[in-house]
Amino acid sequence: MSRAWTVARRDVKALFDQPTGYVLVVVFVAVNAFLFFRQAYIDNVASLRPMLDFLPWIFLFFVPAVAMRSLAEDNRSGVLEVVLAQPVSEAELLLGKFAGVVIVLLVALACTLAIPLGLALGSRLPLGPVVAQYVGSALLAAAFGGIGVWASSLGKSQVTAFILSVAVMFVLILVGLDPLLVGLGPTLGAIAARLGVLSHFESVGRGVLDLRDVLYFLSLAAVFLALAFAGLLRRKLAPGSPAAQRLRLGTALICAVAVAVDLAGGEIGGRLDLTPGHAYSLSPATKAMVRTLPDLVTIRLYASRQLPAQFALNKRDVDDLLRDLKSAGHGRVRVIEENPEKDQSAASDAANFGIEPVQFNVVGQSELQVKEGYFGLTIQYAGKHESMPLIRETDDLEYRVASAIRALTERTRPTVALVADSTAGRFSTLREQLERVYDVRTPAAADSGALDGVSVLILASAHDTVDSALRAEVARYLSGGGKALVLSSGMSVSMASGLAEANRGGWSPVLAPYGVRVGRDMVYDLRAAQLVGLNTSFGQILRPYPYFVRGQSTRMSPVDEELSEVDLPWPSTVDTTASAAVVVPLVVTSAAAGVVQNQAMINPQQSYPTTNLGRRVLAVQVTPRAGAKGPRLVVVGDALMATDDMVQRNPSNLAFVLNAVDWLAQDQGLIAIRSKNRLPPPLVFAGTGTRAAVKYANLVVLPILVAAYGVIRLFRRRQLAAVPYRSLEDPA
Repeated sequence: MSRAWTVARRDVKALFDQPTGYVLVVVFVAVNAFLFFRQAYIDNVASLRPMLDFLPWIFLFFVPAVAMRSLAEDNRSGVLEVVLAQPVSEAELLLGKFAGVVIVLLVALACTLAIPLGLALGSRLPLGPVVAQYVGSALLAAAFGGIGVWASSLGKSQVTAFILSVAVMFVLILVGLDPLLVGLGPTLGAIAARLGVLSHFESVGRGVLDLRDVLYFLSLAAVFLALAFAGLLRRKLAPGSPAAQRLRLGTALICAVAVAVDLAGGEIGGRLDLTPGHAYSLSPATKAMVRTLPDLVTIRLYASRQLPAQFALNKRDVDDLLRDLKSAGHGRVRVIEENPEKDQSAASDAANFGIEPVQFNVVGQSELQVKEGYFGLTIQYAGKHESMPLIRETDDLEYRVASAIRALTERTRPTVALVADSTAGRFSTLREQLERVYDVRTPAAADSGALDGVSVLILASAHDTVDSALRAEVARYLSGGGKALVLSSGMSVSMASGLAEANRGGWSPVLAPYGVRVGRDMVYDLRAAQLVGLNTSFGQILRPYPYFVRGQSTRMSPVDEELSEVDLPWPSTVDTTASAAVVVPLVVTSAAAGVVQNQAMINPQQSYPTTNLGRRVLAVQVTPRAGAKGPRLVVVGDALMATDDMVQRNPSNLAFVLNAVDWLAQDQGLIAIRSKNRLPPPLVFAGTGTRAAVKYANLVVLPILVAAYGVIRLFRRRQLAAVPYRSLEDPA
């Protein structure tokens, strides 16, 4: 191995002893920073995903440019024969060349570390996903480096090696794209997606190091290094000799084993979840729930063997979750997978559970294909069942399965009353989610004792039109120690007039006795604003709208502990200075927020005052002090945050409201399961100067520093080369 390391050091030094190495690194750093910040500053989230989305495409040209000279140049100049005549084996030479290429690629990746360091100035960037993402990037570099070394071993031309390696890498990237998979059959499409680079790299990009993905990248590098090794050995073997035949057979066997390992990856377990709160692993609350089940729970997965590629990749997540549930249940959870397309009895059972074959629309270039298949599951317990006819997404699958198991195994379900005026919008998505765990009802105003037996009350009002009888019933409920989530806006918005005007607050009278007040105002945030689409003569553009606030989670309560932000349209402040209870702020603005009182224009293109800016409280949690009487409250100065439009726009809004209901109902387990935060933290810099400095430090300053270092080093090297040779024995 010392000889291989010597070869690697020689190659790295040779590349950086010329301007070529520095030019490649400068171009890589500049292009990567340009593409990253172009997308990251639009999304306004602290995540390296924009860089990872473009990295395979940048590597498509960067890696071949680095690797094309590794063996081709030595072959062209005749150095290869000289080196192999020394006590250096073909394997040591090849490993040294490969290590040299990978070291250069790692140096280039190390230069991009300035990006997460810059993002840390504007957010609480979690370290775990960054580590996993850089490990995944290094694995991708190693896999592509193996391809580059193989292409360089085939001849004497660096140009040919460059073109060939680009072609092979492009194919590996392309086979995972939906437009290509459209023309393939389901089985062939699933195989192509599994053999492609993108699906494995996207999985690592989440912040999870899965053994299957690691094996894929290592096996990819091993295959092409084996091919390169065979090419080197073939130079000194007779074409038809037994040794040459054994070499071909051994190389083919290595390639076949590597491909088989990747295709059989669904049966390989093991992963390291580095995301905050282990978002892609089974939560402790779920493990505790299935471990204490009163009886056997059966989960039946109905899945076609030939699923379209995008669903075939989701099936891996489903299989992982079901495997973890079965393991955590210690015999109390049984998992059965059936293919209704091959088994008529399974098809009949699936139909009885409401799981029918679904048509999958797969869009490609200039064509649309419709594929039919099964991909749903049912959960059975004591003669009852809950079904999911189609598993479209897996982000919240653990919560959906856990809540279904809880709903089936619990004898009684708490009651939630939802009271919302017509101006507050539609809450069908919220109601649907609540009905999985709670009995949801809408009390009538005229009913005496309408709130008797209610565990949690949800009040939503965007205006001040609240029935007086219902208000009195709510006041009675709260005075008896009730629990309520109040969503209330202090200003009423009229889209027709383009104005927002202060109202009396529909639920202000029932909150006043507890020292809680929703301000008759509207908050704008100049630093943490949502993006809205504006129609212009050039088409639609995205622009920050300060009245649509990206509220920052304080993470001081189970309600928001695992959430980074929520979206609040036209919010109002929440004042608790007169409260004698224990108050915990849940959602606040940035330090660049202002307040408009009484009346406000809602035009997105208006200017906003820049005086009297500061941090504003938009949501609070109120708990009676020990020994005192009073209600448990969660108050949000926004009536629209849980409407269908807003929860589709930002799923964290729905998670916040459901967490609040669970906290009020004292169901901490569901909060822990649901609140797994897979969304990156918001990107909120202290000012526009810092934001611009981070961008241009990576885009301009860092490439200049790398170039300057290269110029200084090359200049010193030229000076040393100009010094005439002088023998050590020369007295002069």
